[in-house]
Parts: sequence; structure tokens; C-alpha cells
Amino acid sequence: MSTEHTLVRSNPPIRAVRAARGLTLRTVAQRSGIDPGHLSKVERGEKQLSIESLYRLAVVLDLRELSQLLKPYISERESA
Repeated sequence: MSTEHTLVRSNPPIRAVRAARGLTLRTVAQRSGIDPGHLSKVERGEKQLSIESLYRLAVVLDLRELSQLLKPYISERESA
């Protein structure tokens, strides 16, 4: 198994980005409107997010490319 693959498994991407931004799980959950328990399960790969929730999470984590890619697929109310 490659080292890169091992690193992804040991440090999930969403959690890694959140930690790199210095944000707690509760802070990100509150800002994105996602239940903290659900977000924790998403970070562990146990649950998935809706497109709308993923968009809000991308905005909170300042993932500009991802938020721009998702924007056309969400309602106008969500993107405002």
C-alpha cells in the first residue's frame, strides 16, 4: 500500500482541512448548519452529505473550487 493512501485513511480529508484551518468540529457544524454528530460521522466516512450540506461545508472551510463546482446544483436560497 502506498504511503499517500495510508495518510488519507489515517487522516480523513475533511477533518484534515478543518484542523488545518484551526476550526473545531462544533464550530464548523454550527457555521454550516450540520448536526455535529452527523458531521463527525461524515469525517469518519460513515455518513454522506447532501449536495446542499456539502456546499455549505465547502463555504465554511473556504474550499472555493468545490463550492463553485457545487453552486449550480443547489437552490438559490442555499447559495445566497
